Amino acid sequence: MFKLVDKLGTGLNKASLRHTVLSNNMANYNTPGFKRSDVAMNSSFSRELTRVQNPKLTRTNVRHLQGSLSMRTDPFSVVQDNSTTMRNDGNNVDPDQEQVLLLENQLYYESLIDAVSRKLGQLRTVIGEGRR
Repeated sequence: MFKLVDKLGTGLNKASLRHTVLSNNMANYNTPGFKRSDVAMNSSFSRELTRVQNPKLTRTNVRHLQGSLSMRTDPFSVVQDNSTTMRNDGNNVDPDQEQVLLLENQLYYESLIDAVSRKLGQLRTVIGEGRR
């Protein structure tokens, strides 16, 4: 149960970082030469996530727990889009696109908050022996 809450927390961290980055894009809409940024998942994180979901560990003793190594990499990074230009001054921020991405990110964040709340609510129910 806590593994799921931890993964949801990672998603919340990504959504929070992405909100900051997208807001920065909107704030610099009129800055000449500004290039928009976004949050991308690091390839090392993708490989580690795949490895953790499909562990190749060997148990040498029946009393050993099955599991995986903990991840120590930063799962997300901010990447800058230098390949496009929207205006003659070199700026590539499309405010309409940024607003849509901000709304999409907000819905993503709210859905993760709802999932965390439900999981913690289940835990409260179990601790209270099903009584409210």
